[in-house]
Amino acid sequence: MQDVYKLEELEQLRVISDPLRLKVIWEIIDEAKTGKMVADILEAPAPKIHYHLKELERVGLVKVERTEEKNGIVQKFYRPIARVFSTAEILLHHKDEVKEELSDALKENILISLDKTKSMIKKMDSHIFTEMPQVKFGFNQVRLSKEQQEQLQSKSKELSDLIQSFKNSSHPDGELHHLFMVAFPVGDSENEGS
Repeated sequence: MQDVYKLEELEQLRVISDPLRLKVIWEIIDEAKTGKMVADILEAPAPKIHYHLKELERVGLVKVERTEEKNGIVQKFYRPIARVFSTAEILLHHKDEVKEELSDALKENILISLDKTKSMIKKMDSHIFTEMPQVKFGFNQVRLSKEQQEQLQSKSKELSDLIQSFKNSSHPDGELHHLFMVAFPVGDSENEGS
C-alpha cells in the first residue's frame, strides 16, 4: 500500500466523495476486510457495501488484497491503494468544478476521523488517564494573522513529516499511539478561547 496517492481524475473524486464510501475506506485501511465484515461494522446491508467497494475498485482506489474460500464461496478482502488520498492535483486543474464535492468529502473525512478517535478514547484503559504524560490533548480558538497561519501550517507540516518518519522506522516492540490533528478557520465566533 502506498502512503499517498494523488487523485488525478474527477471520477475518482466523485466516487470517493460519497460519505459511506469514506467510511468503508476508513474500515479497511489498517486491515483487509470483506464487504460483509465492513457491512457488519457499519451496520449497513452487505449488498450496499459490496456495491460501494466495487465502485471504489472500478476507479482504482481499492483493490482485492487476497481471496479465501469459505464454504464454497470465494471471499474478497479489500484494502485501499494508499493510506492517504491527496487532492492537490485535482485542485490544481479543476478547483472550480470540484469545490462543493471536495468540501463535503473533507468535512465527512474529518467527522469520520473524530468518530474513530472518540471510539478509541472510549476503549482506552482507565490507567492511561492516570499516567498523564502519555495523554496529550488541547483545544484552542485563536485569531491568526496571515503570517501566523503560514507559520502554523509550516509547523504542522514539520510535525506530520516527523510522524511519517516515525511510521517509516516503526519499532515492533514500541507502543501504538493514536494521533489526531485538525485546524481550520471558523470565521467570527462568540465562543472564542483565550
